[in-house]
Amino acid sequence: MERRDFFKALSMAGLAPLFIGAPSVRAATNGRVLVLVFMRGGWDGLNVVVPFGDDEYYRIRPTISVSPPSASGALNIDGFFGFHPELKEVFDLYQSGWVSIMPAVHYPNGSRSHFSGQDNIESGGYLNDGAGWLGRYLRESIGDPWSRAISIADQAVYSLRGLSMPVPSYPDLNSLAFSGSVTESALMADAIARSYQWGGISGSQLESRLKEIGQRLSADLVALQNVSRRPVDNDAVYPDSTFGRQLRQAAAVIKGRPGVELITLNCNGWDTHSDQGGGAPTGRMSQLLRDFSKAVGAFFKDLGVVADRALILTSSEFGRTAVENGSKGTDHGNATVWLAMGPAVRGGIYLGGGWPGLRSSQLVEQRSLAHTLDFRSVYSEVLSNFIGYQGGAVFPGFSGSRAGFLI
Repeated sequence: MERRDFFKALSMAGLAPLFIGAPSVRAATNGRVLVLVFMRGGWDGLNVVVPFGDDEYYRIRPTISVSPPSASGALNIDGFFGFHPELKEVFDLYQSGWVSIMPAVHYPNGSRSHFSGQDNIESGGYLNDGAGWLGRYLRESIGDPWSRAISIADQAVYSLRGLSMPVPSYPDLNSLAFSGSVTESALMADAIARSYQWGGISGSQLESRLKEIGQRLSADLVALQNVSRRPVDNDAVYPDSTFGRQLRQAAAVIKGRPGVELITLNCNGWDTHSDQGGGAPTGRMSQLLRDFSKAVGAFFKDLGVVADRALILTSSEFGRTAVENGSKGTDHGNATVWLAMGPAVRGGIYLGGGWPGLRSSQLVEQRSLAHTLDFRSVYSEVLSNFIGYQGGAVFPGFSGSRAGFLI
């Protein structure tokens, strides 16, 4: 098979869009896996973790606020904060001590551009380096980077940039199946293997790298397909959604793919400029949060006895404006809530410098929540306390204090 025909076949089989490398098996240092979920679009932290104890919240959000704790209101956390009523599964995890809440995370002079904001957060604040914070970690720590990370997302993420050969990225592990026929699958696998046995052009770095990628692909296809087909355990039920499927596949990787330390996912749809809704079940935010919460609950139930190996960390490029707009939504803002979930957390609320407040004089540009915890403090703590990395090369020159949300 000619190489151009091979890539055409991959495209027809649904494999081409994001495949840029392939993992091989290697035991992780401590067996733990970070599942980094980027809430793309800028999720509204003030309607995720509701500051119902701050009267200003209801004054500046007259139509989209979530009502105080009641049968249909916020789920009371501590008498001041409450989860959105659709975050029932996350609230249950919180009551078990498995959720750390950081209500006001961001960085100084934050960007209100989706693209710049995402790049800042995913690079760890080092855009001139050209690498993502997880890419720097993989580059600086011991071990084969391409066996230790995988992205199950609709796009290759900035967080994992900075390596000589990019780590694998798939929108759907199930797309690795070539056909429904065992015979046809075997023929396709054989064609791939033979396609990458050419001698190559002597001294060509591109040919050498392409051959290495192809050989990894050929060796790994069956293993990755088997991982994606692992059954869901403990009667867990994932929502029938893109995020539900991707989180289910993340659980399958944790259970069946030794050596993976990092899994990145995207949870999309949070650019809620209009018709955001408050706590009503039919609201736009309610639907998004319901899907997110049910997927997270199913993930930890599915993992069962190996749940202690996993940590879910949510991040976002920015929060929304504290003040609602004229379209019953919120615009690009500043700080937002981040959540860390799993048995490794110290459950509770971590405010850094305290609650920044919602009065006009306390808001950034009189419209957006100020940050009290730098996002690099969060990332640094995850690397040191959860992953076990003690190097200083991931965030050079940063000396912010950690929040203490991890055991």
